[in-house]
Amino acid sequence: MLVRGVMGVLSALSLSLFTRAVRQSYGPTTAVLYTLFQLSQFHLPYYSSRLLPNTFALILSTTAFSFLLPAPGTPSRLQVGYYKVGIYILTLTSIVFRSELAILLAFVSLQLLLTRRIHLGSVVAAGVAGGIIGLGITLGIDSYFWQSYTPAAPFNTPLLTAKTGLIWPELSGFLYNAIENKSSDWGTSPWHYYFTSSLPKLLLNPLLLLLIPTGIYNSPRIVTEAYILPALGFVGVYSVLPHKEWRFIVYIVPILTLYASVGGAWVLNRRSKSPIYALTSLAIIFSILLATLASASMLLISSYNYPGGQGINKLHHHILTSSLSSPTLPKVHLDTLTCMTGATRFLQDAPLYPSPSPHTSAAAKLKITFDKTENETTLLTPSFWSDIEWVVTSSPPRIIGKYEIVDSVTGWAGIRVYRPGEKVWLFEATGVEEREAGESGNGGGARSWIGRGVEDGWGVRDLLLRGWWVGARMKELVWVLRKQGGEGRKGGGEGEAGV
Repeated sequence: MLVRGVMGVLSALSLSLFTRAVRQSYGPTTAVLYTLFQLSQFHLPYYSSRLLPNTFALILSTTAFSFLLPAPGTPSRLQVGYYKVGIYILTLTSIVFRSELAILLAFVSLQLLLTRRIHLGSVVAAGVAGGIIGLGITLGIDSYFWQSYTPAAPFNTPLLTAKTGLIWPELSGFLYNAIENKSSDWGTSPWHYYFTSSLPKLLLNPLLLLLIPTGIYNSPRIVTEAYILPALGFVGVYSVLPHKEWRFIVYIVPILTLYASVGGAWVLNRRSKSPIYALTSLAIIFSILLATLASASMLLISSYNYPGGQGINKLHHHILTSSLSSPTLPKVHLDTLTCMTGATRFLQDAPLYPSPSPHTSAAAKLKITFDKTENETTLLTPSFWSDIEWVVTSSPPRIIGKYEIVDSVTGWAGIRVYRPGEKVWLFEATGVEEREAGESGNGGGARSWIGRGVEDGWGVRDLLLRGWWVGARMKELVWVLRKQGGEGRKGGGEGEAGV
């Protein structure tokens, strides 16, 4: 939690720096709109505390763009210094965290040169400085943690590792994905995927797609100042790779949101001049409210996308309960889906401290051994399961041996339409007590308020839709199994949750 909190604070600080730069360059109205547009989006705030290389890169690239935006009234020499800082940060980030940012860096540098805001010598100096510092960081730290000098190293950097014993992870990834064209091993998408799917999803508010060209048309200077061409050029070039994920292009979201904010501010500043501007201004405000509501709904849905993590929590509960009557150290098998949906090392590494019992002292702790075997041949060998006491799996029938289901986790399984009179299934993860409290009217708090919104839209379902409703289909996705001998339950089935 502490590390995630620090990441969240760093993300907030980078966006705050960028917002301040927007205010200095384009005025307070644009800055306020930018803040509202950005915070009402889902993906960027939601992932702002994730320990992903893309998140580190997003923090640094947003900080870099806060230096790259021009500030009116700034002496030219000082402004060039700001540009050099931005180039320095982008260079370092592309070397240490995400190599794709080198493409964006190239386009940004080219625009600065073509618009004569900086000289080639300054670009080279900033790039070399960022490159030296970045290489020192990645070669030293990554080589140490990946143990590149030992046979246990999981990968190497061609030529570099053989000659020096060091690795450069981002260069290795670039060579593998781009030069060897192996990115398709992770799945492929059509060339237009980023433009037709990822960017609309990242921006979320569809009105932003109309406000971006409005800002460009009515504020021509922003085209040469705020890097729309480098942003689009970056996405265009990166679209060549067959494997595509929105996180690879998330770095340009602040720039596109800025363009939409300039267009929105242009409309708002004219709201008293024409009914059309007034209505459009209301539409902008209303769209922000709708986007915020959509983000809140997506947040609720996302909480059900990690059945593996919830499965580990339930496993801990059952192991602690069983440890009162058994002194053995448990061995647990986790299947692939469990590991991919929240069963992180943070949940696996920490020991459990059971309450004192005849078998455990007050200072005792349980260190669970986790097995993550994926080999199908091994998993089909009965002897493999001989010392596996617990299993967290998405497919109980595939487990060999006498195991019983002791718990399950319900997760997101799609959208469905509810007919009048159908009860919406709520909050499996909160426990029976909370559901009963909510049904008796004693639940209280934000959870009950959200629950009512999920169940009937705070009365909209009956008032306007005659009992019809659109919600989420929930079903059991992960099960906790124990070798027979303890209490268990046989189960399966499906529940529902509304949105």
